Amino acid sequence: MKLSVKLLILSGLLFFGLNASAQSVDMAGAKFNQANQQFKAKDYAKAVQLYQQALNMAKTAGPDAFELQGNIEKQLAVSYFWNGINFYKQRNFDQAIDQMQKAKQLAAQINDAKTQSLSVTYIARVYYTKGMTMMKNKDYAGASAQLDAAAKVDPSSVTVYYGKSLLAKEMKNDDQMIAMVNKVGELSKNSNDPKAGQMYGTVRNMAFATLLNNGAMELQREHASEALDYLNKALQFGSNGNVYYYMALANMKLKKWDAVISNANKALQSNDVNKTDVYFTLGQAYQGKGEKASACSAFQKVTSGPNVAAAKYQMKQVLKCK
Repeated sequence: MKLSVKLLILSGLLFFGLNASAQSVDMAGAKFNQANQQFKAKDYAKAVQLYQQALNMAKTAGPDAFELQGNIEKQLAVSYFWNGINFYKQRNFDQAIDQMQKAKQLAAQINDAKTQSLSVTYIARVYYTKGMTMMKNKDYAGASAQLDAAAKVDPSSVTVYYGKSLLAKEMKNDDQMIAMVNKVGELSKNSNDPKAGQMYGTVRNMAFATLLNNGAMELQREHASEALDYLNKALQFGSNGNVYYYMALANMKLKKWDAVISNANKALQSNDVNKTDVYFTLGQAYQGKGEKASACSAFQKVTSGPNVAAAKYQMKQVLKCK
């Protein structure tokens, strides 16, 4: 074959290759524009489908489509995320997680920090919501698994550990509840979530009330030491007159007079406790300790409630108070 003929053939093949490449880029661009229209219409499922098709076309087109490929990948990551949000709103949690995982992975590949961060936050939130739904249905094992998955995705999420605190309370696992409430407090200090402090306040009050009630129940069962254990734990999360009054009653059963007196005096500093009941307990402690004058002074302040008659009896018949 003559050289001129060979050159003509090679020239034709090169032109055909360039033309085919240009057509591939144009086709990918057209598909990209179709996807953009669906994105603007908020049909993210359709947008994902079209962006994926455009991406496949751009990869086939080669180097000429590198810039276009980058734009497609960025939009595809964002579309995966918003498609996940739509599934989340529909409470289709598994599909939501699947789409957001794809958004997270693609965003990491193309260094889209914003989409990657949002995906992490919302994947954890979907796991949390799924877990809370299971908790309401008394599926505690399932709820625990979902919240563990959420914590693995976003270990700094105050919301996730808030949920873990509520679950531990439902499961009556007091030690776990305390640990999770403390974790919420720790994370809330450095959180950018404006609701972090409020969430910590909620679970802190929950822990205090739960431990206080448990202490009161142990008192009713005549388990003084167990009651004190609960009440001391409650003091990690708050205090009121009742917690010190219950501690006084528990120490009374153990005949720890100085502890009773200390607890009772702390209870009297609060306005949310029946002070005449506290004075009666204080009088008993002083009486047990052998301090007649102090016992008489305390019993004299029992002026209402069910202990009035008992206080008068101690003053007149036992202590002979003046």
